[in-house]
Amino acid sequence: MDKSPVWLRITQIILGAIAIALSGWVIANPAETTLLYIVFLGIALIMVGISKIIEGFVLRTSPKSSRAIHIVMGVISIGGGIFALVHPIAAVATLIMIVSIVILIHGLGLIVTGIADKSLGRGSRIANIILGILAVVVSASIHAMPGLAVTMMLLLVSIGLLFHGIASIIAGIIGQKLSITKP
Repeated sequence: MDKSPVWLRITQIILGAIAIALSGWVIANPAETTLLYIVFLGIALIMVGISKIIEGFVLRTSPKSSRAIHIVMGVISIGGGIFALVHPIAAVATLIMIVSIVILIHGLGLIVTGIADKSLGRGSRIANIILGILAVVVSASIHAMPGLAVTMMLLLVSIGLLFHGIASIIAGIIGQKLSITKP
């Protein structure tokens, strides 16, 4: 088994250092980072929308109803993308509220399942109820403190970047071994 080539090891170290620097930038500039995420989200939604509209017009073998759905989804996606680009703060608030509502509905569903589904074992029912209550509490916390949700998201992304950067630098320094399979 041979070590990684020198060029790869140098690349791993450089990219690891960039990831660590970006991690620091995310922590130091949370407002800019949030806006950057929203810009990327807006652009992605516009691209998906264009793709769906093209599919709706080009896929002649699909039923008209399916093609119409593609076109409508595309228009909605483009509208959402433009909204995110034009009103990034409102887009963040809207996204946080949608996620919070989904968590709330999921939590309530777990609670109801835990109470009503007699086919589940006692432990599963109790677990569903407890996890449902926790989900409702998380949802309420997000509603009460939406800034906390954004801060946590940025912190988790930053920690992920930091760990990735450290792992990349270590791999570059020690030179991950390459296994060469012989036919």
